[in-house]
Amino acid sequence: MSRRPDEPDSLASLLRMLPAPEPSSDFRGAARRRYLEALEARARREVLMGLVAALVGLAVIATLVGTLTEPAGLAAWLADGAADLARWTTAIGVIVALVPEVVWAPLFLGAAGCVLTLVLIARARTLALAK
Repeated sequence: MSRRPDEPDSLASLLRMLPAPEPSSDFRGAARRRYLEALEARARREVLMGLVAALVGLAVIATLVGTLTEPAGLAAWLADGAADLARWTTAIGVIVALVPEVVWAPLFLGAAGCVLTLVLIARARTLALAK
């Protein structure tokens, strides 16, 4: 026999009638700290599981690519990527050597300042969330 939702809950009303002391501020602070630690642990577990899922997906894709292409083709593809990387590195070295420091130094410093600003903003947000 189920109760209807509009009927009063006698157990809840009896529990409200029991005299109970107010919890101390230490109890509340410790409970809040434990709650925040549990939230952080849950977030860490979620991030770790996402990372593991991404690595598993990457391993599956690498396995499929390895089985669908012949090993010589895969080695040629890696060699082509290494050659592209060497060309880009050489090009950047030539540009840095030809362009005077007066031009690229402020650009580099501006980019470093932007990255530092973003890091400081992200750090301030994490500290604000922790409070």
